[in-house]
Amino acid sequence: MAQIRVTMEVGNDGVAVITMSNPPVNALAIPIISGLKEKFDEATRRSDVKAIVLTGKGGRFSGGFDINVFQKVHGTGDISIMPDVSIDLVVNAMEDCKKPLVAAVEGLALGGGLELAMGCHARIAAPRAQLGLPELSLGVIPGFGGTQRLPRLIGLSKAIEMMLLSKPIMSEEGKKLGLIDAIVPSEELLKVSCRWALDIAERRKPWLRSLHRTDKIGSLSEAREVLRTARQQAKKTAPNLPQHQACLDVIEEGIVHGGYDGVLKEAKVFKELVLSDTAKGLVHVFLAQRATSKVPNVTDVGLKPRQTKKVAVIGGGLMGSGIATALIVSNIFVVLKEVNSEYLLKGIKMIEANVQGLVSRGKLTKDKAEKALSMLKGVLDYSEFRDVDMVIEAVIENVPLKQKIFSEIEKACPPHCILATNTSTIDLNVIGEKIKSQDRVIGAHFFSPAHVMPLLEIVRTQKTSPQAILDLMTVGKIIKKVPVVVGNCTGFAVNRTFFPYTQGAHILVNLGVDVFRIDRVISNFGLPMGPFQLQDLAGYGVALAVGKEFANAFPDRTFRSPLIELLVKSGRNGKNNGKGYYIYEKGSKPKPDPSVLPIIEECRKHTKIMPNGKPISVSDKEILEMVLFPVVNEACRVLDEGVVVRASDLDIASVLGMSFPSYRGGLVFWADTVGANHVYKSLKKWSEMYGSFYKPSKFLEERALKGIPLSAAATSSSSSMSRL
Repeated sequence: MAQIRVTMEVGNDGVAVITMSNPPVNALAIPIISGLKEKFDEATRRSDVKAIVLTGKGGRFSGGFDINVFQKVHGTGDISIMPDVSIDLVVNAMEDCKKPLVAAVEGLALGGGLELAMGCHARIAAPRAQLGLPELSLGVIPGFGGTQRLPRLIGLSKAIEMMLLSKPIMSEEGKKLGLIDAIVPSEELLKVSCRWALDIAERRKPWLRSLHRTDKIGSLSEAREVLRTARQQAKKTAPNLPQHQACLDVIEEGIVHGGYDGVLKEAKVFKELVLSDTAKGLVHVFLAQRATSKVPNVTDVGLKPRQTKKVAVIGGGLMGSGIATALIVSNIFVVLKEVNSEYLLKGIKMIEANVQGLVSRGKLTKDKAEKALSMLKGVLDYSEFRDVDMVIEAVIENVPLKQKIFSEIEKACPPHCILATNTSTIDLNVIGEKIKSQDRVIGAHFFSPAHVMPLLEIVRTQKTSPQAILDLMTVGKIIKKVPVVVGNCTGFAVNRTFFPYTQGAHILVNLGVDVFRIDRVISNFGLPMGPFQLQDLAGYGVALAVGKEFANAFPDRTFRSPLIELLVKSGRNGKNNGKGYYIYEKGSKPKPDPSVLPIIEECRKHTKIMPNGKPISVSDKEILEMVLFPVVNEACRVLDEGVVVRASDLDIASVLGMSFPSYRGGLVFWADTVGANHVYKSLKKWSEMYGSFYKPSKFLEERALKGIPLSAAATSSSSSMSRL
């Protein structure tokens, strides 16, 4: 472990250089904060110190407050663990210090790191240093004075934008805005910062305390107008999140009553928010994403990832072209194979359109786009496969076709080449059963559109080698995906867990509940759209094919509804032809289509599950639970069978793969917040009323009755880890 410490060196010029060291990003852990207090006190006392420079070791200033402390507070409920940084350190020891203090910023100053820098009397930065206050993305607000000092340094509108969107800027923009006083090359940063600090001490440069400035705030009425607009905007974009409104309240407090009052209110609100459910959920998701990179017997056995320079993608349809796009924009050569030149041209055109889309959205520069497209080569045979490091097969879900392709690529590729499939439902053992090299067979399940969606499910069989898993994890990170390693079963982790989502919604419709009400309830909970709009978007062909797979795999808990067939019969195919549950017209939002109601009535006559032929009466809360609790129940089976390494992997997969609201912490975390007992009792009641679809799993029953959280690690469940 590298040492966590704060050092101080006093030069002959009388400048004390205080350096924070906590690799990799100099996070403000509790020992760093107490070390800073000590060193500032010492520098203030010493008569040989005229001025102070604060910096970070290893080319980075500081990435902000140590998030593990939040986790500790959430685990214990004890807020007193949080140190008093804002008043004790930033105001008293730094800003009100009797000696001038300059921040020498390189690499990054984020969150608490930037707040420390703003507490200094000047800020000198190296080129392209990242500056930002991303605290709201963790459910809290800046807590070390950031809500007060940033508006005073750069103006109210820009400060609100940076905080509410958690949007960092570069030091070059910081200089234009007034956050940074000068930009100098890295090698001169310390020298210039020391000279600047002495210049302040000798009154050649102004001694400015950010908290006392008002020149950039504007008049009270202007400020109130800016805040009012920001409040309305936040209500629209973040309706379920308390931290946005809280942040604006705290900013307003400082503008009306002065910076010091603002700092006091900020500290109070910060502590309240740290204990909020939103902060608990968002911190959990942040840490869950980090944890995915640790896979037992893969990442802890001393293996080194091999370089992947060239990847072959078989199939240039929607998924294949998306995967190829993700690879080429990350500088990996791609050979795209299709069956004929017409399909190949189509695939290449889709990739070009994807890349163009990234350019027009500002995600990619024109130069990088050209470079990316030069990394792509279209082929009609396997001759280019002789030196590829990985093949990703992305053809239609057809078992004989996939088996044939795997037999062919085993012969055409070098012996180290990884043989991956992008299947979303078919058992990997079946796909690879006809080949010898089963240790190289692996699932690379991307989510559509593959060049945009951040999740990559890596599916391993019992024969997949740890090296193949590690190599695919590495490629996943290079192409900016979050790789989650899962076991092999129908639907793997995400699709398997969420197959009851649509089913539960269809049961409710057949029990007489309005489709559009169900969608509204799910959207209000925080998913981007409800289950029926999602079916419209995916197309009914997908719904029918996937439905069949799951009905075969889990007949005991499949609800068969003819609704989709009836919709198709009436000439609807969702968004694809503009008519589904909703009407889709260019340039306007989807509108509920009342002419779908007679079709739903016809479906209800088929299924005959309404008690006494009458629609059931349910609250919005019950609708939400009848759709999501069966999903939690399936998640329990996935945990019990050891399909995922840990419960938090399912949380991050539900957030990134199914857009489950991150501020609710992911599926299992949310279920624990609601309580396993409540989930169990509700499912038991519904299974007695409406059948076996709702029957609680053994894992859920056991945990509920013993009062054990669903996310707690399995002790030694009979089948646990069987799939991994």
